Amino acid sequence: MFRLHLAILLALPVLVAAQDGDYNLGANSSAMGDASVTSVNSWALFNNPGASGALTATNAMVTYQNRYNIEGFHVIGGGGILHTRFVNIGVKYFKFGDDFFNQQLLGIVLSNKLQMVSLGGGVSMVQTHAEGLKDERKIIGEFGGLAEITEIISFGAHIFNFKHGMQHPTTMKAGLGVAPLENIGIHLEVQKQLETREVFKAGIQYGLLDFLLIRTGVNLQGYDNGTNTNATFGFGIDASGFLMDYAFTNGEIGAIHELSLSLSLGKLDE
Repeated sequence: MFRLHLAILLALPVLVAAQDGDYNLGANSSAMGDASVTSVNSWALFNNPGASGALTATNAMVTYQNRYNIEGFHVIGGGGILHTRFVNIGVKYFKFGDDFFNQQLLGIVLSNKLQMVSLGGGVSMVQTHAEGLKDERKIIGEFGGLAEITEIISFGAHIFNFKHGMQHPTTMKAGLGVAPLENIGIHLEVQKQLETREVFKAGIQYGLLDFLLIRTGVNLQGYDNGTNTNATFGFGIDASGFLMDYAFTNGEIGAIHELSLSLSLGKLDE
């Protein structure tokens, strides 16, 4: 038993660092370098709850990430957003890891749009489990917003976890979304955690056909010994409210594949 606990304790920092308090989801944003703070879609529930206030339809979604082809690093997640006249109500679930070590998030989000600004906030319970050790649970709050500066430019910001901690760092994001043409969207974003360097993200989405979207992007994070660069690309297929998105990330650690499905019961504004 002592050897088991020792092995878990030695591996725990690596596993926690692999998740690193980042709960962004959705192959549509993953394909654009993970630039997601200004995207108005069902995955805003995870990426910026403020942007989910701009949704005009009830949505349901599910996703799966194959990270580096290592079973213990895989991610599943999903949720739903109920659109009402006064407020959008969302619930979300996220799981990283396997039976040996995993981190799970279960949260609720409330959001709404007031003229040109949409705001949203939520509360989540994050549970960290390591076999042979006591589970750790923590309640985490978040808040975000999205403002339409002009008809083609929007600004978004999101803070996750107001109380900084070792295993649950505070994550802050801000960025711009630019739509120079109806079928082109450009997303620029910077993400910062208090004890790490900034991550710069950029992505573009191009509507090749009425039902086909092509995406690509990049994100960069500096370290003391250099810069980690991740190139991404993917596509989306829109079949009358049923969306299938795929993303591929080619980074220095390895490849990440993500497949997302979402269903919109009404008109979805992206």
